[in-house]
Formats: sequence, C-alpha cells, structure tokens
Amino acid sequence: MSAMAFSMYQFTRGEGALKTTQDLFTQAEFFAEEANKLYKVVRQFSYQVPGGQHKKELLDFLDKVPTFVQQLQFTVKNPTVGKAATFTKVDNVIQETKNLMNVISKVVTTCFVCATKYNLDFRGVSASNRRSPYRSDGELDGVASGVSETSSGIGSKGGGSSSDGNI
Repeated sequence: MSAMAFSMYQFTRGEGALKTTQDLFTQAEFFAEEANKLYKVVRQFSYQVPGGQHKKELLDFLDKVPTFVQQLQFTVKNPTVGKAATFTKVDNVIQETKNLMNVISKVVTTCFVCATKYNLDFRGVSASNRRSPYRSDGELDGVASGVSETSSGIGSKGGGSSSDGNI
C-alpha cells in the first residue's frame, strides 16, 4: 500500500509508472480495495487483543478506515468534465489517499504494539489478493504475516489508460 501511495505521489511530480489521470484513479481504487482488505485482517486480529487501552485505541483507529475508504472511492468515481475539474479531482484523490494512509499508519503501528505486548501473531489471519495493473509480473501482492502489503514498488508497465470499464 505504501508503494501504491508513493506511485500516486510520484504522479503529481510527473514521475513513476502512472502516466495518465485515469492511471491515478485506477491506482486509487486498488488502494481503497487494499485498505478494505487490511481493515478485515486487522478486525480479525483485534479479536485476539485482550480488552484494555490498546484494544480501544486499535479499534478507534480501525473504525475510521471504512469512512476514509468510502471518501476515496466516492472521490474517484465522481465524474468530471474539463481540465480544471480534473485537476481538482486529482488533488482531492491525492488528499483522500493521504488521509487514508495516515489512519492506516496509526492502525499498523497500534497493531505492532499490541502484537508485541501481548505476544500475538497474524499468521492465522489472511485476505484475498488482487493484482494492480501497474505491477509487473514478478511483483505480487502478498499476505506477509497476515497483513496485506505490496512488494518493493510499482511495476514498469505504465503507459496508457486502464481498460477498467467501472471507472
């Protein structure tokens, strides 16, 4: 997910694998899907955490994820016409991705604290995988220790727009 967010940031600088605004919007949709997977995995993990302040903190952060996912998905699916509206949409997608990434960072940090303090692991928890179109064949979305994460970066496919008709 971090690599996805970074590729979206690189897009704003004219760098990276994402070449068109459609590529950015498609990547944002995949990012939101990965956030949903993470939400489900961490929700399962939270059942292992004993009651107390750490569990409350984890659930407080975790409960914010669906809201931020919905906001990002709504922003991506919002139709635009014209250059100015598209630039505004790109800016909004980047901002919503940043907001979601910030809450995910807090969730992951809190999970680590809980796993360390209570000697818990994620191995029994998993989520299904779906590949991003901006990933080369050698790079996979994996479930490492049960937490969905991307590999080292975005593939070099780049280029044209996505053929996803749902956007």
